[in-house]
Amino acid sequence: MRGPPALAGNDTPNANRRLARCPVDKMLDVVPWYKGLPELERDVVRSELRTVSLAAGEYLFRAGSRSPGWYGVVEGLVKWSSPGTDGRTLSLAGFSTGSWFGEATMIRRERFEYEVVALRPSRIVILPRDTCERLWNNNIEFTKALMTHLAQRVNWLMASYTGNVLLDVDTTVARAVAAQLDAEVHSGTRGRLKISQEEIAGLCGVSRQRCNTALTRLAREGVLQTHYGGLTVLDPDALYRFAKISRESGAPPRREN
Repeated sequence: MRGPPALAGNDTPNANRRLARCPVDKMLDVVPWYKGLPELERDVVRSELRTVSLAAGEYLFRAGSRSPGWYGVVEGLVKWSSPGTDGRTLSLAGFSTGSWFGEATMIRRERFEYEVVALRPSRIVILPRDTCERLWNNNIEFTKALMTHLAQRVNWLMASYTGNVLLDVDTTVARAVAAQLDAEVHSGTRGRLKISQEEIAGLCGVSRQRCNTALTRLAREGVLQTHYGGLTVLDPDALYRFAKISRESGAPPRREN
């Protein structure tokens, strides 16, 4: 009876495990503030990260919860929304792979005034507040990254307010697609986004049928192409024109460039 095939060179089980990068490490590889830390500090930060797995429809936190730190999306898609006293919710943005959020509440040491729910199975990391405080007191690149996120968040919220008050559904849908394109800029997808029409509709707070109509119009204009499991942005500049936002100042918070 023949035994298992011989392993050549470094093809050992341990080597194979090393080659299979952890999703958290792959995400951190494209975070400039993390890569800019001294190697010893990177090891400490990595060891202090907490990981949370969410099922579709599961809340990461609800309004009134206390902030444990800064959140980063390793994989998946979560929706940021504000609950109203009448039971309705206002969709604010979607966070996908590489997005970081929750910095303002963390810095203010306040309770969350909004909620975040997973639209698909997702994995989130939490950088504890104590770790963040140590970094912003001792590392200028981390402090710059945090301040840039805050500035971008203000711009995005101003654009979202304008959109909710003044803009039509087509523009709102274009903004949701542009936000995902911006969030995945470092993911190597080349404009191919793994997001369904139902998820885009959920981010915009509109029906799937109305979302489909808006996407069809964008496709007819040559802006994007829909396909099974997602869509591909063919003309990013045109997408941002339809979204009526500036790529420099209106984009939602994302990984730092």
